[in-house]
Amino acid sequence: MRIAFTKMHGNGNDFILIDEFNGVVVREEDKPRFVRAVCHRNFGVGADGALFVQPSDKADVRFRYFNSDGSEAEMCGNGIRCFSRYVVEEGYAGERLKVETLAGILELEVTRNDDGWWVKVDIGKPKFKKEEIPATADVWGYEFEHEGKKLRVYAANTGVPHVVAFVDDLDFDIIPMARKIRYAEIFPEGTNVNFAKVEGGNIIRIRTYERGVEDETLSCGTGSVAVAAIANKLGLVGNTVNVVTKGGLLKIDLTEGTAYMTGGANRVFDGILRLNELKYEV
Repeated sequence: MRIAFTKMHGNGNDFILIDEFNGVVVREEDKPRFVRAVCHRNFGVGADGALFVQPSDKADVRFRYFNSDGSEAEMCGNGIRCFSRYVVEEGYAGERLKVETLAGILELEVTRNDDGWWVKVDIGKPKFKKEEIPATADVWGYEFEHEGKKLRVYAANTGVPHVVAFVDDLDFDIIPMARKIRYAEIFPEGTNVNFAKVEGGNIIRIRTYERGVEDETLSCGTGSVAVAAIANKLGLVGNTVNVVTKGGLLKIDLTEGTAYMTGGANRVFDGILRLNELKYEV
């Protein structure tokens, strides 16, 4: 069996997109296994996650996102930009569209200029209460320690849970500390982990460890929003923040408590998967 796919990325955070707008392509019970196989960088196409385009009776279109480990997540900031470019390009929705996600219905605007495709996402209001993250205790200023190094962290939910630690230097191995925080019992559903350095001119540089990918990614849209929102709440930056990820720039605007994210969306190639050649267990 052969099925069509599209490879996309937002600032290097890459995805396999499967179009199910006109009918199911991958059976629901097979999706986690399929995603693990197709996202494998040696035995599949390779990606941080998979996007499924589906019809919606609540919005213009329905967004489904699976991490590369096969787990489904409520939202993905870079993923929904790629998804939105695709559905506009394919004629499933107009340039201003509403998308159904597990985190609610989001409004987006897709534009194109000489520099490429750009998508502005209304992320909604970042949530800071412990039960909204969720966390079993207050983590606003919570302290973690790993191998003698202490970090004060803050948490927010921007569609998915995120922890942010502000550091003076980003040149270190983030994985050991990130994994300790990601799997900490205080976060019953786990969390994504961001390390951020605030620079002048409302610029923040970040590195992100993503839950479900279980590694550092080149960019994380919801993580960038969480970093900007927390830094703003702490008085470290203003309402317009340029977040610099390893994969590129994301612009975050905070207006009356609502966060808007603007960034690029790249459609790298379209291809055909040969399912009989796909290695499902590695």
